[in-house]
Amino acid sequence: MRGMESKYEKVVGYILLTLGVVMILTSVYFMFSVFTGVTPPPRLFNFHNIYITTPDGGEMLVFSGEEIGKLLAMLFWFLLMFFIMMAGGKIASLGINLIREIKVELKK
Repeated sequence: MRGMESKYEKVVGYILLTLGVVMILTSVYFMFSVFTGVTPPPRLFNFHNIYITTPDGGEMLVFSGEEIGKLLAMLFWFLLMFFIMMAGGKIASLGINLIREIKVELKK
């Protein structure tokens, strides 16, 4: 009976290992594509432009609201992808623990 349990553990281990590696690779791909500008990050925030008033009564743009929103979106995208990558690492680690045989030797 132990042989069948071991076989199922190995199958589940390989499935978890594959799932973990896929999660890691997809998160790295999505991070790379966003940070290289191939795809835009998901738009999470809308900010207004920030101006200061000059002494002569005019206004000068200090920060662009679009750029602030893009920066924060990229930060949150990085955090989400990092979380998925770390979760994939944990899942792959569980799969490796199920695949690996543990042998115990007792010495007297």
